[in-house]
Amino acid sequence: MPKDFIIEQLKQRFNQQPYISREELLGFYRSFEPDLKEATFGWRIYALKEKNLLKPVRKGVYTLSVKPQFHPSIDPKLKELANKISKQFPAARYCVWSTRWLNEWMIHQPGRFLTLVEIETSATESAFYFLKDSGYKNVFLNPDNKLLERYIYEHTETIIVKTLISKAPVKKERKICMPSAEKILVDLFVDKKVFAPFQGNELLNIFNNVYKQYTLNITKLLAYAKRRAKEQELLDFITKNTNLTELLSE
Repeated sequence: MPKDFIIEQLKQRFNQQPYISREELLGFYRSFEPDLKEATFGWRIYALKEKNLLKPVRKGVYTLSVKPQFHPSIDPKLKELANKISKQFPAARYCVWSTRWLNEWMIHQPGRFLTLVEIETSATESAFYFLKDSGYKNVFLNPDNKLLERYIYEHTETIIVKTLISKAPVKKERKICMPSAEKILVDLFVDKKVFAPFQGNELLNIFNNVYKQYTLNITKLLAYAKRRAKEQELLDFITKNTNLTELLSE
């Protein structure tokens, strides 16, 4: 049976459902291939994900949603910074991003911005001094609360060099390592002092607007929150305050 026919039938069958369970998908495929084995079915799911026809929401749950993946714009300064870090520390796992990315999800637009350079523990201090020696201004290394309150948001542009949490969800696009949307949301929730201008109602706006505009993987989100020892707190926040609770329902 032609693959295109199966895909069209899949869309027609599940188009009105926000989420599809693995069991539902298996039942759908076995209606065409009664003897379909589990291993072969696994490859069917893999192929659909590779074609961006099926997106994982959490373990065993998927969606045919047409929401795009999060692909932020990268300005020349951020690209130059990322290239320097990558060249100087080729073996280190890192990511860079800017709080300018948050503007599209906020009501009140901040006039001061942070550039985050996160890099694995062994290179964190070296990266800080490398940026200072390279002529970058207003660079801070793992700033504590006192430093954050006194200096960080005094400048229009500030660079914070932080230790990258192990197994943090990052991705590489256009040769630049950057955080996933899930990582950004968790960091905003956990690092309240660093991201002070993005708390309160703005945090709700950011969570809800990211969910409205982009595909999110709740498993990835909560796994990273667990790495940061905030899984239950984030789960409570999502459940009580945001539209992301829809991702938790069956």
